[in-house]
Amino acid sequence: MAYSIPFPVARQIADHALAESPLEACGLLAGTDGHIGAAFPIRNVAQAANKRYELDPKDQLLALKAIDGGRLEWIGVYHSHPQSAPIPSTADLNEWADSGLLQLIVSLERSKPQLKLWRLGETSVCPVDLVYVTAKLPEHEPALTRSQQAALLIVILAAVLILLIIAFTLLPPAPEIAPASR
Repeated sequence: MAYSIPFPVARQIADHALAESPLEACGLLAGTDGHIGAAFPIRNVAQAANKRYELDPKDQLLALKAIDGGRLEWIGVYHSHPQSAPIPSTADLNEWADSGLLQLIVSLERSKPQLKLWRLGETSVCPVDLVYVTAKLPEHEPALTRSQQAALLIVILAAVLILLIIAFTLLPPAPEIAPASR
């Protein structure tokens, strides 16, 4: 199964890796249905942060709450390899906590960051296709549902009506015009 990732999310991950270099950057990946929709940078609290990563538990908890609040699923972890290929190291494999989670590795060994997605199987590690997509809404899904659009229209009309009522009540009374004397 391939996973898609919007260019801005991929750029955010690559920028985080570049900013933390020569240390390893790390974070959580969230999304739904084969789509990585968000990345949550986490502080690396490993003793040898230039060779491995360890997610800060407090940052991880905050990120998991944000994922839950955004109605997303936690689908993986990302981390960088500042000086090696985007292939899981022995330490990565030994510390891979959950085979249900994906692992996105960002390599900085070349001038341009490389992102590679992995899944841990029962006896092997398998690469997963990563497809870069634009970050706009799919055409078949409107930004607002019809009921949300109707509610928004009602609220706008009510606001305009209230403003008109207030405006008319605040107008000064019409001036009295005395009849012209002859």
